[in-house]
Amino acid sequence: MDPAERDANLVHEAVKKKDENYILVLIEVSCASTPDHLMAVRNIYRKLFSCSIEEDVASSPALQEPLKKMIVSLVSSYRYAGEHVDMDVAKLEAAQLSEAIREKQLHRDEVVRIISTRSKSQLRATFQQYKEDQRTDICEDINRQCSSQFGRTLKSAVWCLTSPEKHFAQVIRYSILGLGTYEDMLTRVIVSRAEIDMKQIKEEYRARYKSAVTLDVAGDTSFGYRDMLLALVGSED
Repeated sequence: MDPAERDANLVHEAVKKKDENYILVLIEVSCASTPDHLMAVRNIYRKLFSCSIEEDVASSPALQEPLKKMIVSLVSSYRYAGEHVDMDVAKLEAAQLSEAIREKQLHRDEVVRIISTRSKSQLRATFQQYKEDQRTDICEDINRQCSSQFGRTLKSAVWCLTSPEKHFAQVIRYSILGLGTYEDMLTRVIVSRAEIDMKQIKEEYRARYKSAVTLDVAGDTSFGYRDMLLALVGSED
């Protein structure tokens, strides 16, 4: 399929699932994509399924508030894609995020607004300002202060928006860890990122897990499926 059509179908399947792993599909498509790609996915989704992504997410019984509100905002976004950054805004919003995390109120309106509307360049500046102010990474604080599904999803959104290689390296690791393989997850990540940032994902995977994507994929899959994945992953050079 065309990438936008593929992602539209992945989203359509994901909104019907109650498994938390499928929520990651919504986060990946809305946050790790370019604004134009997300718009293309939304347009194709309407043509294929005669409704909008926002409509299906908002009515999904698999999603509960306040998580549903954040995901609707994320899939509805159309961000500025340039490099301009306003440091005054970064300082203000870093402080707002810090207060929300400290008080364990991650679902506040301003948190959802910041995550779902600001450009990726602006968010990188805001998260860097947060790190300078708090002497810790924002994702570490989210993990420490909020272990709920909302907190885990917010952390995934932060990673997909600013450091997608961290998110996708973790998903690959999780999909092949232990007995069996989460084939849907593994296939989704490798197919969707093969021509985007697979090199960075492999580097992040090696740095974090002291192993290689090709080695772990080869050890946990077999036959034609293994060969197809390894061809898409490419060499570790």
